[in-house]
Amino acid sequence: MRPLAVEFEITDPTRFEPLRLVFEALRNTKAHEQFGEDHSDWIKWFDYDARSYFCWHSAEENALHWQQWNATPVPQRWTDPRLNRGWHFESMIEAFSNGEYDLLSCERITETTGRLTFQEHSFPFGGTGCMRALIECFGHRVTRDWEDED
Repeated sequence: MRPLAVEFEITDPTRFEPLRLVFEALRNTKAHEQFGEDHSDWIKWFDYDARSYFCWHSAEENALHWQQWNATPVPQRWTDPRLNRGWHFESMIEAFSNGEYDLLSCERITETTGRLTFQEHSFPFGGTGCMRALIECFGHRVTRDWEDED
């Protein structure tokens, strides 16, 4: 099996290194299966701009969301824009922890293009959503995703 990748436009060169550092920390933690139960320590790897990408809902907002979710017919739940809340920070970390893949590299392949490479263990492997969220939270724009290809 050949490695898979998510490619992205590096929209701000100063934001690539922080992304790469977080990726390396995630890669090392995943390789040693050391995520543990509490994912809150990961916040220190993310600056204010990266943190602002994520949803930080109150208990009341969560209760309202689930009321709306349960009141929406099943076929519409996944496509109704009112129910799309984006990524919660700890959910992204949890997705990396649970994904059935090895993280291989996050590298600059041209001056304006980056690539996050991984090797899946099985299919389904958990998807690339958390990888896309990680890239996007540092302000970069995903341009090619293995999951979008036929």
